[in-house]
Amino acid sequence: MTSHHEQIHVGTAAQPADAFFTDWRQVQAATYDFIVIGTGPAGVAFVERALARNPHARILVLERGGYALPMHVQMLPPPFRALDRHTPMLGGRSTSWSVWCPAPEPALLRGWPQALVDVTRKPGFWADARSFLHVTGADAIDDSVYGCLQRQLDLRLGDNFRHCVPSALDAHAAPLAVSGDAGPGPSFHPYCTVGTLLGLWQRQKTRAAQERGSMLAIVDHCTVERLLHDDAGRVSALATNRGPLGVGDARIVLAMGALSPAALLIRSFGARLPNAGKRCTGHLMSRIAARVKRSAFRDLSALELGACYLHGRATGGLQYHVQVSAFASSHPEQDADAIACETPDAAALPSPAQLRGSEQHVLLVCTVLGEVGEDNPGNGVGQDGADLRLRAGPMELQLWDVMDDAACQTIAALASRSGVAPAIEYWIEEGDAGYWQAERPEAHQVRLPVIVDEASALWIGEDAAGSVVGLDYRPHGVDNVYVTGAALFPTAGSWNPTLTVCGLAQDLADRIV
Repeated sequence: MTSHHEQIHVGTAAQPADAFFTDWRQVQAATYDFIVIGTGPAGVAFVERALARNPHARILVLERGGYALPMHVQMLPPPFRALDRHTPMLGGRSTSWSVWCPAPEPALLRGWPQALVDVTRKPGFWADARSFLHVTGADAIDDSVYGCLQRQLDLRLGDNFRHCVPSALDAHAAPLAVSGDAGPGPSFHPYCTVGTLLGLWQRQKTRAAQERGSMLAIVDHCTVERLLHDDAGRVSALATNRGPLGVGDARIVLAMGALSPAALLIRSFGARLPNAGKRCTGHLMSRIAARVKRSAFRDLSALELGACYLHGRATGGLQYHVQVSAFASSHPEQDADAIACETPDAAALPSPAQLRGSEQHVLLVCTVLGEVGEDNPGNGVGQDGADLRLRAGPMELQLWDVMDDAACQTIAALASRSGVAPAIEYWIEEGDAGYWQAERPEAHQVRLPVIVDEASALWIGEDAAGSVVGLDYRPHGVDNVYVTGAALFPTAGSWNPTLTVCGLAQDLADRIV
């Protein structure tokens, strides 16, 4: 089933933002088929698919945030780009995420139950998730910014990566969630769920008026603090900061990221879910910036961008991938806004210091993500969600060496033409400034002291002894609660999780709607 969803922009003169939200007293008096907690990609993918299957489904969506941005922050004026990405808001982190959307092949789903791997093999699984997120390859954007440089990067990576990067498994143009947005501005539109969710609200409003569907109810400023349940594990009410909400016969879908669902279930069910929060995985991160002379490429325009993706594996089996964002700007001050809007990775946006003096260069900024495995003792999450214990062990440190090598090898593969590598300079950060040098940076200069893309706190499996959630997406021993999101992943791999998250959310909707 391919999604064809409309979008709507928030806070226009015709439709003020608060008009989309339902009064709490009205919500308390109504009955629902589904209560979805969270408005990020997982929650909205479930809602979109559920309403496509049954427009009469009565759905309530709860969001703890109180802000509603009209689109991804990259497309907004500069002050919005500085917003703290952890600020609760409609759309969750989809308002500021880096939009890379690779699809892991079955061999990369290490430790996943075969039944779940088979779900990802179903016809349409990846196509429907890509359609929902508006995923397109960087080689297919081909606007005034993505073009000649992108084509040369793709050709060189395909020709060179196997002999330049021994640990690599595959490489290709970056899959980015950027196409299909009807908003104003340039043709490169990073995807955000806000327009989709409010477009669904508008469509359901029209359908309800014509008696062809039910209204979609959305409530903001609503934090679910606890699930109140009976001895059989059936939830009867939600305790929220707005007051209690009876559930009735509704099924509850937890779609608020990877850690918050675990914290909520631990607070609510305690010893009934003994494995909840006992596992946590994620991604290590390095960032390496390099530059080569423009003359290493042919016929470049004054401003060009490109994006490539390479993934591989260390000898211990842990995975990594390299996200390469390429920038060629002859007039960096003049191009600053276009670069900020069309960068494929907002976190890898070149600094003014890197762009200044690089007018005759191509910048290659590599964000490298590596898998934190599931077997590190002590890793996990507590009932408040802030008690996160996630550290790298010996295997991860070995992987970190491999993935940093792979990033530098990928830079060489992209810079080389006809087997000849030009001079490569690497950026060395020094406070708010920095400098270029010919020597490769040392590990402490590129490794970031964070672990991102947390996952696995409610990992899915066949039996209660060895997992938290069953193959039907319900926590073992719990009746009317379903989980979606990266909390389900038995292992994290290295791939960006969002495309997989949305595919599983759509599969959940197919099963219960």
